[in-house]
Amino acid sequence: MAFEGTVFNFRQIQSFVAVYEERSFTRAAERVHATQSGLSMQVGNLEATLELRLFERTAKGVVPTHAGDRLYRRATAILRTLSETEAELKTLSGDISGHICVGLMPTFTYSVLAPALATFMARYPNVDITVIEGYSPMLSAAAARADFDFAIVPVEQGHSGLRAQPFGSDLEVLVSGSASSELPHLAPVRLTDLPPLKLVLPTHGNARRERLETFFTVNSVKIAAILEMDTMSATLEHVAITDWMTVLPATICIKDIDGAVRRLHPITSPQASVDYMLIEPLRRSLSLPATLFMEELRTEFEAQHARWNAVLGKTKALSRPRDSEGKPARRRRRQPVKPPPAR
Repeated sequence: MAFEGTVFNFRQIQSFVAVYEERSFTRAAERVHATQSGLSMQVGNLEATLELRLFERTAKGVVPTHAGDRLYRRATAILRTLSETEAELKTLSGDISGHICVGLMPTFTYSVLAPALATFMARYPNVDITVIEGYSPMLSAAAARADFDFAIVPVEQGHSGLRAQPFGSDLEVLVSGSASSELPHLAPVRLTDLPPLKLVLPTHGNARRERLETFFTVNSVKIAAILEMDTMSATLEHVAITDWMTVLPATICIKDIDGAVRRLHPITSPQASVDYMLIEPLRRSLSLPATLFMEELRTEFEAQHARWNAVLGKTKALSRPRDSEGKPARRRRRQPVKPPPAR
């Protein structure tokens, strides 16, 4: 194996990473906007240069070899370093500008997004923002393709091509209509003690549906009927005017904290919660505008939970990430992100 004079060009590395993450030459070609034959040639040339087979070709797709796995770790580090270098150089002008694309779940678009966006746009008017709403499987897949600068999703199994970090934790609450519910507003409830519930839940295939059903089964929660909806606005409206209920994260319920339209009931014994993580493409670093917007979303998220904590008489541990035992995790001190001084 002779590496003397070996040259890795950017297109070869980019093609290899796409095939590795997609496990398919066809999907990888679509991702990098290339022909399948051209992509195959790039990977083949890379294998010839290294004198190593990076993939095993099968009828069902491609499987990385041991050499392919090792190269992937190095290749993503190379691409991320290039991205970080580009982002660093762009800040030298002192101007915060550019375009960012973010993926958010309805939990965040319904309550956190608007105030965070208004503050951010007032501070950085030269940054163009695109926000895409979706559920976690779509957001994770799009982030892995680098369609987003970052996305916020519930904690889930690892996805190839993604880098993840804790974002926060949310309390789950039972939501009922104010006109039909006999439960006192903001009074904690044990779902096991309630009569059979008529619940509006996401459809099967939604990760949230699976988590809720597991919680109901483990805690012997009685269910009378289930209405499936994958639309948050319709779920909230249906609950408001009927005797149906739903279970939602506290963040999305902040507008109902007065109990005028819907009543909220924190779930206890055991407490139900959901953890969120921020995901970003493994091969690309966050730009300064994306980092600043992420921090604005985090600030608004924590401000809303501070309001919840004040109402419920709890500590700020509610909005902190949880460790493997479910306890509030210690957050590492972050240096504040400051825009470069104007020149």
